Amino acid sequence: MKCANCENNASYEYKITKGSSLFYCGKDLPNFLDERRKAGLLTITEKFTEDLTSALNVLGTSTVDTLKPKKKTTKKSEE
Repeated sequence: MKCANCENNASYEYKITKGSSLFYCGKDLPNFLDERRKAGLLTITEKFTEDLTSALNVLGTSTVDTLKPKKKTTKKSEE
């Protein structure tokens, strides 16, 4: 899939209705969709998944390690 605004491959799918979608690359993703992207509410395309896997392989990190939530630690105050 190509981006709706340029010739780059799309990374995100914005589903307007059940049968209608727009595709955007990361550069052209509209500002009003940024919060949805951060929340993981936009569908990522196959190309994005391939790029992510390739980047993680170069870095030597697996997808599973990256997506695990990290435990927050609290500091105990010294008295």
